Parts: sequence; structure tokens; C-alpha cells
Amino acid sequence: MTEGDKKAIEIIIEEYQKNDIPWFIGYSGGKDSSSMLSLVFNALMKVNKFHKDVTVMYCDTGVENPIVTDYVFETFENLKKECSIHNIPLKFKILKPKLNDRFFVKVIGRGYPTPTNIFRWCTDKLRINPVKQLIEKDDKAIILLGIRNTESEQRDRTIEKHKTANEYFLKQNGSSSKIIFSPIINHTLEDVWLTLRYSDLPKSIDFSKIRDIYQDAESECPAYKETKGSSCGNSRFGCWTCTVVRKDKSMGNLIDNGYSELKELYEFRNWISEFRDNEKYRCDFRRNGVKGLGPITLEGREIILNKLLQTEKVSGLNLISDEEIQRIYELWEIDKSNKKYKEKNALHQSWL
Repeated sequence: MTEGDKKAIEIIIEEYQKNDIPWFIGYSGGKDSSSMLSLVFNALMKVNKFHKDVTVMYCDTGVENPIVTDYVFETFENLKKECSIHNIPLKFKILKPKLNDRFFVKVIGRGYPTPTNIFRWCTDKLRINPVKQLIEKDDKAIILLGIRNTESEQRDRTIEKHKTANEYFLKQNGSSSKIIFSPIINHTLEDVWLTLRYSDLPKSIDFSKIRDIYQDAESECPAYKETKGSSCGNSRFGCWTCTVVRKDKSMGNLIDNGYSELKELYEFRNWISEFRDNEKYRCDFRRNGVKGLGPITLEGREIILNKLLQTEKVSGLNLISDEEIQRIYELWEIDKSNKKYKEKNALHQSWL
């Protein structure tokens, strides 16, 4: 264990014992959140009396990279057993977006164009809101996130803007009752990997697996909105459907590193990023009645659904749930029966 890890563990113990405010750990399965969770586990091993809840949260958006999701689910099950053995009272929560907020319900059911830098509707709907709904049940909360200085210039500016008198704490944008605690804020990328490589516990956090998955990724999508404007982008691991970036390097790297089952998903992602901009399949009015490039037409949505189901069949991966498909059909019926919507958008005649 490095000196940096020893110091981080001391800080975690000190902060844990200060008050009764519940802790929520944002976990994505990536290197930063895994390193932080490992340090929290080791800190709690040294605590004699547990007096408040510590909940580990993972948000399953429904379009997470399947390799990562499978790893996280397996890790959670193993961590539960390991916590039981060592009497560590960690709770584990897998969160999901509301049905109407899920990616394919939005895109195929409602006709939302897939996210862009200009219209980036995904992060709040898929990641932030499910976490907020859990956290906001408590009057006060401390959210532990794997935020680090020197991760990027943008992150450094954000940290500087929201720092507090305690260097390990950041103010939560728009909330005085929720605060962010990052015990690894001063860790370098090398420190993070050293923590994962040389921590004896928890054994459930698999250094080799994390290295294989994340070795080519710069970072992870946020589990909680630390500050206004936080989002995914660049080579961050997150949704396999992400069209905010021009090219999904993380998915491409995984395929190159042997995860060939992702090839069909990668091709679907590239296809839909072009399809969304095809004006032939976009309505002439927005849903608010303003003339302009509007939702994807019902004909276009059917094409996307058929393409997705074919991708699911070829890949052998479960990409959309039955309840999502049912809700999509319900939303189609609503649009087909909406006279105002039909008149303004001149929907394809086969849907009228």
C-alpha cells in the first residue's frame, strides 16, 4: 500500500466518524471509482463502530457497455459476499432510469434524435436523475466520487470553482445540503492504478479485468453531476449508443482488444449517428409547434427498431427489454392518434 493510499484511508476514517450524514458512493466499475471504493472498503475495515449508511450506487442506463455492465454486476455480487465475511455494512443499489426516460423509449418511442453536443439530453435522463431520486430522500448526504486533480484542464477548472476549505470536499451545484467528497482528489493516474494493483482487499475488485477494459479509456461517464455542465465525451466509457462523440474510441479499442461481440453494437451506433440527421425521416415541426427539424418520423422509428432487433439477434446480446418495446408501441399509437401532431408533421401515410 502506497503512502498516498494510507493517507486517503486516514482521511476516509476521519470523515466517516465526524457525523451521521449518510454516504453514497458513485460507482461505475471504472478505474477511478474502483480505486476509491477499494480505499473506502479498507478504511471501514479499521472502523470499530458503524453508525451510518454507506450505499454504493451503480446506474444501469440500459445502454451501458455490456462488457462493463456484466463486470459490475459480477463485482457487486462478489462484494456482497466479501462484505459479509468481513462485517462491512456496505449497501449496494443498482439504479435504473424511469421507463419513459430510457434511451430507446426516447429515441424510438418519442422520436428524439440521438444526443449531440447541442442537444445532449441523455446524461440527466439516464444517469443523474436516478441517482438524485435516491439521494434526495435524505435531508443531507455526502456523495463520494472518484474525482481527481490533473485529470483534465476542464476538470481542474471545475474543481477550482467549487472547492471548499476542505481540499477533499466540493460544493454541489445548486444544493447546500449535498456535498461531494473525493478522497482520491490528489491521486495521479499512476496512483489509481497502484491502488488497484496492490490492494489486498477487496478481492472482488479485479485489477486485471479493469486494466483490460479501461486501459485505452481516458475516463468514465459521471455517476452524479458534480457540477453544472458535467457530462460524457471524448474517450469516456459509458453508453454504447453514445453519439455525442464523432467516433467512439473506447468501443473501437475494446473490439481491437478481443471483444468481438461488440462489433455489431459499434456498427449500429455509427449507423444511427448518420440516420438521425437524414431529413427524410425527420418531421418538419418540433413538438412545441415551432417549424424546424423535428422528431424522427414514425417510419424512421420503425426502421431504427427493426435495425436494433436485428443487431440484438446477430450479437446475441440483450439490447432492449420487452417493457421498453411495449412502451414504444404505446407511444406510436399516441402519435398516430394525435391530429395536431399529424397535421403539423405530415407523417408518412402508412402510419395514419
